[in-house]
Amino acid sequence: MLPRLWSEVMGISKQPPKPFPIKKGLPCQLKWTHSTIYLTDGLSASCHRVYGDPIEVRDGELNFHNIPAKLEARRKMLKGEWPGRGCEHCKHIEEAGGKSDRILHLNLEGTTAPPELDTDLEAVDVTPRQLEIYWGNTCQQSCIYCGAHFSSSIMQEEKRFGKFDVEGVKLSNKYPINPKIEEHTELLFKWFEKHLHKLHKIFVLGGEPFLQKETFRFIEFLEKGSYPDLTLVFFSNMNIEHDRFKRWIDRLEVLQKSGRLDKIQIFFSCDALGPEGEYVRTGLDLKVALKNFEHVLHNTNIEQGINSALTVTAVPGMPAMVKYINECNKIKPIYWSMMKANQHEIGPRQYLYPGIFGNKINEWGLREAVEMFDTHSHGYPDSVKENYKTYMQGIMKEFEQREPSPLRQKQFNIYLKELDRRRGTDWTKIYPQIHEEVKKIL
Repeated sequence: MLPRLWSEVMGISKQPPKPFPIKKGLPCQLKWTHSTIYLTDGLSASCHRVYGDPIEVRDGELNFHNIPAKLEARRKMLKGEWPGRGCEHCKHIEEAGGKSDRILHLNLEGTTAPPELDTDLEAVDVTPRQLEIYWGNTCQQSCIYCGAHFSSSIMQEEKRFGKFDVEGVKLSNKYPINPKIEEHTELLFKWFEKHLHKLHKIFVLGGEPFLQKETFRFIEFLEKGSYPDLTLVFFSNMNIEHDRFKRWIDRLEVLQKSGRLDKIQIFFSCDALGPEGEYVRTGLDLKVALKNFEHVLHNTNIEQGINSALTVTAVPGMPAMVKYINECNKIKPIYWSMMKANQHEIGPRQYLYPGIFGNKINEWGLREAVEMFDTHSHGYPDSVKENYKTYMQGIMKEFEQREPSPLRQKQFNIYLKELDRRRGTDWTKIYPQIHEEVKKIL
C-alpha cells in the first residue's frame, strides 16, 4: 500500500483542512459536530471526556445531539465561558501552554461542520456530522480504569466479590440501568435509515465491539446500502479468536473496496506492551491481540492506529509499545492517539491520574515514549508532527507543574491491592519503581 497523507489516515475530509467557522468565544468543534451515544446508560455527550446527559425521544425520533444540556454548553462557549462538566481537561492543557483537543479539532476537521453554520454562526440546534457509539457492555476484559457499565467482566467480578469499598476507596458500582436500551437501539437504527448519509464518520466502541451483536447488525445494515463519504472506525481490544476476527475483517474490507464506504479504520485499544499492558487490561492475551493486529497490517488496506489511555500504570510499558509502533510504521502508517485518563478533577478513580506523581511520571517512561515516536515514517505532514508533539509536551508540562499527592498515592495503593486480591495479580512486582515511590508515603 502506498503511503497516504496523514489527514487521510485519520479519516479527515479529502478537502484541504478548513478552520471551524465559529470564531466567537471558546468554540469547540466537537460540541457542534460530534455526539457520543452510550446506549447502556441512555446518555449522550459531546466527547468522551465530559459527562453524559439523558437521551430523549423527540417527535418520535431519538434525540441525542440537541438535548438541553448540549444546547446550553454551546451557548456558554459562544459567550466565551468554559461549560465545565469535563471540559476542564482542555482548559488545563491550554493553561499549561499546550494544544488541547479543542484547539486541534478546530483546524483538523473543519470541513465536517454542521450545515446550519453556513448561514448562522450562532446556531446551537444543529446536525451532527460524526457519532461515537457504545452499544453495550459486553467485554471479556477488566481494564483497571473501566467499570461495569463498559465491561460485563467487571460486572461479574463485582457481583462475585461485592461492593468495592476498601479503606475509603469506593467505586460507584454503576451497572447498566437504561430500561429503554432496546427501544433506543431500535430508534437509532431508524435514525440511521433517515440520517446516515449526512454523517462523515462513525466510531464504534464497546465493551468490545467485535463481541456485540449490534456491531454485526450494523455491518449488515451497511452492506445493504452505499455511503461513499462515510468513514467507519472501530476501537477494539483485538483479543478475539482469530478466525472469527478475520471473517468480519474480510466483510469490512469488501465494503471499502466496493466503494460503499469511504474507508475503514481499526484502532487497537492498547496502553502498553509487556506485563504492564496485560496488567492494565486484565484478561488481555497480547499474543492473540497482536496476531490480529498484524493480520490487518500485512493483509489488508484497512487503516490502523493504536489508542492508549494514559494512566499511572501504563507509563512504564509505553516505550516498548512505541518501539513496536515504529516497526509497524515501516509497513504502513500507524496513528498513535493517547488520552489522559482519570484526570484529578472528575471521575471515581482520581488515583489513576498520572499527575499524582508529578514529574516522576515523565521520568518513568512517558518522556522516552514521546521522544521515541517516529513521526517521519510514511510522509507524516510537518503540521501534524508539530501538533502531536506540542500536544504531548503540553501534557508532560501539566505533570511537571503538578505537586505530587500523597493522598492519591495512598488511594492508588489501596485500589491496586484490592484489585490484586480479586484477580490474583501483584502490582508491586510489575511496577517496582512506582512501588518504591509509594512506600515513601505509607
